[in-house]
Amino acid sequence: MTLTRAAESIAVPSRHLPLSPSRRLPSSWRRRCVRIIGGLVLALAIHPAGAQMLSDTALQVELVTSGLVQPTSMAFIGDGDILVLQKADGRVRRILNGALQPGAVLDVAVHSSSERGLLGIATDPDFIHTRQVFLYYTESSTGGDTSSSGSTPLGNRVYRYSWNGATLVDPLLILDLPATPGPNHDGGVIAFGPDDALHTVIGELNRNGRLQNYPNGPAPDDTGVILRTDARGLPLSDNPFFDPADPDNPLGRYLAYGVRNSFGMAFDPWSGTLWDSENGPSSYDEINRVVPGFNSGWESIMGPDARDPQGIGDLWMAPGAVYRDPEFSWAVPVAPAGVAFAASPILGCGLAGDLLVGDNNCGQIYRFRLAPGRDALVFSSPALADAVADNGSMRCSQEMAEILFGSGFGVVSDLENGPDGRLYLVSLTAGAVYRIGPRPGAVPDADGDAVADACDCAPGDAGSFARPATIARLRLGGGMIATLGWDPQAATAGPGTRYRLVTGPASRLGSEGGFASACTLRDDLTSGDYGDVRADPPQGEAWYYLARAENACGNGGFGGSGSNPDPRDLIETVPPLSCTAD
Repeated sequence: MTLTRAAESIAVPSRHLPLSPSRRLPSSWRRRCVRIIGGLVLALAIHPAGAQMLSDTALQVELVTSGLVQPTSMAFIGDGDILVLQKADGRVRRILNGALQPGAVLDVAVHSSSERGLLGIATDPDFIHTRQVFLYYTESSTGGDTSSSGSTPLGNRVYRYSWNGATLVDPLLILDLPATPGPNHDGGVIAFGPDDALHTVIGELNRNGRLQNYPNGPAPDDTGVILRTDARGLPLSDNPFFDPADPDNPLGRYLAYGVRNSFGMAFDPWSGTLWDSENGPSSYDEINRVVPGFNSGWESIMGPDARDPQGIGDLWMAPGAVYRDPEFSWAVPVAPAGVAFAASPILGCGLAGDLLVGDNNCGQIYRFRLAPGRDALVFSSPALADAVADNGSMRCSQEMAEILFGSGFGVVSDLENGPDGRLYLVSLTAGAVYRIGPRPGAVPDADGDAVADACDCAPGDAGSFARPATIARLRLGGGMIATLGWDPQAATAGPGTRYRLVTGPASRLGSEGGFASACTLRDDLTSGDYGDVRADPPQGEAWYYLARAENACGNGGFGGSGSNPDPRDLIETVPPLSCTAD
């Protein structure tokens, strides 16, 4: 298997530029910080993996690797380079070009009873420079792996590690979360959002406090929540419950609460909104669009409010909290788990942008289409007009014909977009990683770029198949050389996509009212990183940076201020000339 290349910190001064481009300061001014811009148990016998099937005959399933032991989640660290977590033995395994490597790149002591264990992994958004990897696991107090009910774990913890090319080293505790009473409902999914904030979900651990909507219960205690922090585990000042007068209040770290348990989170690549899967008890699993301040309703409401005997008046509503019905529910639990958005047209002209959800109980993957505003799910079958699958005694099939995408996968513990535009799937029961991608010859593809001609905007150019998106964020690192990083678009726009990097003196922005002094550092970059070897700007000055993706389908954008006209319009139309010094 050959994959194409995938691509915390940024130096941010105390004075932000008016149009939010990144800026480089003299070495003496630089500092590193995170950039801020504007009843399920994984029981192995529930549904073993069988023959995999997909509803779309233009797609196929390929086995990437097998031989894993209870794999829970995965992350790409490079081209064809994957780290996979094993739940019960605390080992992080490496898959390199489809081959499971011997040994482990890390072995941590886990408590693995019930849903505890080594559960979540995320790479730093600027991994290409920082080489940092984050892990969520239930840490054993014995110094070794255990599942004993007589042993109390130290906690559910998030650690940051550094990747040295062969192993994960230098652990640093980021979040120290509870693990009792449990032992189930530990959550464990971690993910960085498009704002580079770290999102961590933990279940309610069978507690009954205010965060579980008991108005007179114990105070907030980091259970049943989605935390939103910087990469050091600190609260962000734009969190919905953050109070600058009380910065140590636990509420300040939360994006959402009232979560029973979750094994899946994903950010919509188009809107940036967070979606999650939530597991119900004997009824009503959920798919939710997570807005800031979201109260998901547990333990008072599960599923739509109209179907629950309790109501919004029974909830504990923190100041700024908002209740929303789920976007979709299963009346009889299928135990949704891994969640991802189909990010690339390589997965099909009609699939790109849809929400995919794997499950635990049926071994299936479900496909959900989003409304044009990407703020709701839409259904064509009358049975789903109420956004509920009343699946009754036929738990895995009734009222689900419209949304069924794949079957035979066992426990689908993770779904991830790959740097090759394919969808990768972790099966806990099969001990395997699968890949879903186009079936060769299934659709016309004149240039052989794996995207059907019907939605390929450059059907004669194998390097381009979609117009690039705007690069809204640059990550700037300090040091002897200023390093810049951004999210690459080879998988979503084409491997021939190139990047133009523009710079200029920050002091001229105000006086010129735009970018008249901008110049192009490079216009031929092939990956999402660059090291600026120019001399530091003079003391008191700073360079700003803007980047744009370009290919045969057109250009993305340098980002915008929202004004009309926008100061960037000049350089969007006519790119600046090359800088005199590179």
